[in-house]
Amino acid sequence: MKINIFYQTDIPRYLRRTGLFQKACLQALKKFQKEKAEVNIVFVDEKEILRVNKTFLNHHYVTDVISFNHERPPFVCEEPWAFGDVYVCYPVARKNAPSFQHTFLQEMMMYAVHGCLHLAGLDDHTPEERAEMDRQAEKIIKNTLKKPA
Repeated sequence: MKINIFYQTDIPRYLRRTGLFQKACLQALKKFQKEKAEVNIVFVDEKEILRVNKTFLNHHYVTDVISFNHERPPFVCEEPWAFGDVYVCYPVARKNAPSFQHTFLQEMMMYAVHGCLHLAGLDDHTPEERAEMDRQAEKIIKNTLKKPA
């Protein structure tokens, strides 16, 4: 499994922690790590997340994260296949971080990991499911940010 990170909005250099995002997302997708597949994490602004929402989901509002699973190709290919895409809205992460007592980086990671957990098959349709996803995401982020002893 390969995680590609794209910054399509103005994010300060100190928050462009590609390796951390990749490590956290790989943890969220650990049961698929042996797949010859790629996941794209795309950091966007509010205008782009709104466009994606309108175009693909018929939602006319800004969200924090959107994930799209892609079907496995019906044939064997030597090249990695597109497992899924996760769009993270950086301005929403920046705005929401203080409410959750997260740094901007933690909130961005929360959205990226949340999107990857969706790709892994988890849902958040009920409060219980949402709480479980949040618990898993927080654990992954804590482990990713843990400094070696």
